[in-house]
Parts: sequence; C-alpha cells; structure tokens
Amino acid sequence: MYGVKRGIKAPGEFGFMDMTGLALAGSAGIIAAIVTDYQQKGEAAALFKINEWVVQLGSLVGVTDIPLWMVVLGLVVVGAGSVFYFQPITRQGAFAQGFGLLAVLLTMTPPNLASGIEGFNDSLPGLSATAAREASLRPEIINASFTQGDARIVLAQEQGEAAKYDVQLRVVFPEGVRGDISTMVRRGTIRGRLHNEQTDETFNLFRTSEGATIRRTDDALIFRVGVPARADNARLWVRIECMGYAIEEQSAVATLGETLEWTVEMRPSNMPLAIQRLGKSYWY
Repeated sequence: MYGVKRGIKAPGEFGFMDMTGLALAGSAGIIAAIVTDYQQKGEAAALFKINEWVVQLGSLVGVTDIPLWMVVLGLVVVGAGSVFYFQPITRQGAFAQGFGLLAVLLTMTPPNLASGIEGFNDSLPGLSATAAREASLRPEIINASFTQGDARIVLAQEQGEAAKYDVQLRVVFPEGVRGDISTMVRRGTIRGRLHNEQTDETFNLFRTSEGATIRRTDDALIFRVGVPARADNARLWVRIECMGYAIEEQSAVATLGETLEWTVEMRPSNMPLAIQRLGKSYWY
C-alpha cells in the first residue's frame, strides 16, 4: 500500500492507485471543510450562498433547478482534481490541501444571512381616490398608468417610511411543533425565509424587527409581517424547514393595500433535514 514500508515516493513512481488515493484524500479534505462550515454557521453557511451563485450562473443558460447535492459534488470534484495541480506527495498532504483549499474559498464567500422581517406599515392603511389623485399630480410621478399602489409608495417615501406588502402567513403543523421555538431556531431544526422576487430581497422569518409578530397556536405559527415594496404587485416565495416535516416551498402574489392571507400546510416526514436539504435548490 502507498506510504507503507516505502517512505515517500518520487514523482515518477506514482501509479494509478497512488493518484486515486491522493484524489480521495483531497476530496475527504473538502468534505471535512464543508461539514465544519455547516456545523459552525448553520443557516448562514457559505455552502448555501455558493448554491445561490451557481443557480444565478445556471440561469444564464436556462438551468435554475440546481440542488445542493450538485454543489457539494462539484466541490468534491474540485478537491479531487486539485491534487494534479498542487501535486502533494502524501495522502495526509492531499487531505490538508483539500481542506485548506475549501477553507479559503468558504472564508472568501460572504455568509448566507437574511434581513430581519418587519411589521405592517400601519401608518398607510389605504388611500382614498382623492389621495391617489393628488399623489398622481405630483411632479415626481411621470408614469401615466398611475395606481393607488404608486400613490402609497410616494406617500410612504414622503413620510420617511417604506411601502410594504402586508402579509399574514399561517404555517400549519398537523402534528404540532416539537419543542420550544427559540431553542429550535438556535439549533437549526426550524428555519423560515421569505423572498421578494421583484426586489431580490430575502428575509428571515424568525428574525423579527420593527413590529413584526409571531404567534403560536396548538398546530400553527402565524407571522404578521410587512415586506418592502417597489411596485403594485410582487411574487413572494416562502421556504419553511422544520424537524419532523418535509421542507415546504411555495409562492404567492402580494398586492399593495391588501393583506395577503397565506396558509402553508407542512407535510410530516421522517427524513432528516440534513438529507432533505441536499435535494433542495437554495436560490435565496
């Protein structure tokens, strides 16, 4: 076996099995770095941000459904192939080189953080026809197809606030939520993200600020939140992950001036979240 009773081989003495062993050791180093980053950073792990970037690149050629396992496989292949460039002469060196290579890459990648979700914009509950007409006559507005949604945005800006889509999201857990929510959030056994496709902004449902509320019932979590708006309508996406349930991802269209009543029903599942996540495309 390579490295046993032979010491270090000269470059010309490496055979197929030697190179295979070095490639596997380099791949193992990559996997170790991925696991370390994931365990330390959880939801903010750089692996999810890399998946987002890969999806953005894939969209240029019309490929957007790129699951996390494909990203992991690609990184492992990079680790295996790197031994041919860096040419380590021991398996320990190949492992350290693979680990260090990905460690540098993950360090350079920004954490996959999402903004805290905000509350309703209660100061702008609606607009009368008069208010909409007066706002439409202001010199800042040059669009002939002016709507009440546009008027809400103008008035919000003048009041130093952001216009928001009002969303009441009800997430139903048929078998209940197993544990204290704050503890589950800390351990990464429950996660939730809301994405505005129109503005490309992503929000953490369990990181609330400025009046957003989360209410818990026997079998549901109810989020009452506001999503910053730049147009009358926008498609919103939500992804909910919870231990004991299948990962659920849905979309709905929100409209300014109207409360989006949105219900997401979770499906019980015995598959561990770590395995489920490998099959999901984390594009936000």
